[in-house]
Amino acid sequence: LLSETLGNNWQKNYIVWDMCCGVGNLEVKHSNHRNVFMSTLDQADVDVMKASKTCVAATRFQYDYLNDDINDFGQIDYSLTNKVPAELRQAIKDGKKILVLINPPYAESGSGADVKSKTGVQSTKFSINMPDYGYAKRELFTQFLARISLEIPNATIAIFSKLKYINASNFEIFREKWRAEYLDGFV
Repeated sequence: LLSETLGNNWQKNYIVWDMCCGVGNLEVKHSNHRNVFMSTLDQADVDVMKASKTCVAATRFQYDYLNDDINDFGQIDYSLTNKVPAELRQAIKDGKKILVLINPPYAESGSGADVKSKTGVQSTKFSINMPDYGYAKRELFTQFLARISLEIPNATIAIFSKLKYINASNFEIFREKWRAEYLDGFV
């Protein structure tokens, strides 16, 4: 589907960043791992990728996408952790073609007395400082989409996700601010 949507040469034309790669299952079929950046919350996942030689030529690193490199004013500052590789930082700065390939985590905090039902969802550094996206603040996957749109505004996103951010009434504020162009997909 990526080839149909982005063209047969998408693996040569795009730098790929999966900021929730886990142990790298989405990237193993990629033919140009030198253009692939894989980050994951847990160092243990990076260790598994290295031990199993998953995507050896890819850049694999531990990174907490919703907490790392976000200063007290909600701005992204890579110098806070220096975890994002210089080559990826430069690609973002230069506005190169970046494909965010992502199967993000799904967790939703409740409301009212149930707000702490999923500890930490609404207390990520990004969520605390993110612009008003309404209900989307309660969802991890929409926090990822919001940060991506601020950090890499011209990125192409290939996401495995729930559809509620597209059609649920409590995501109207999110849809007003997150103005993505839909290219293709499947259910």
